Amino acid sequence: MRDIEAELMAQIEAAMRRSGKTQADFAAHKGVSRQSVNPYFNGKRSLFTETGRDLLEFLGLRIRLEPIEPDSDSKKTS
Repeated sequence: MRDIEAELMAQIEAAMRRSGKTQADFAAHKGVSRQSVNPYFNGKRSLFTETGRDLLEFLGLRIRLEPIEPDSDSKKTS
């Protein structure tokens, strides 16, 4: 799993724990078996697909990009 997808999945799993929703709940929502969605959760299939988007919508989430704040250590002073 690529780093960005691993970070995304960690956030998705945290949201699932908070909401009490499971892989089985998502599978039922999609009308498929839990086994068919499991590869998205264990990194064998990319989250950057329609299923990944469906998972975010199921959880009531969206991806938002935020600027990285520079570290105070990295700022150069004159």
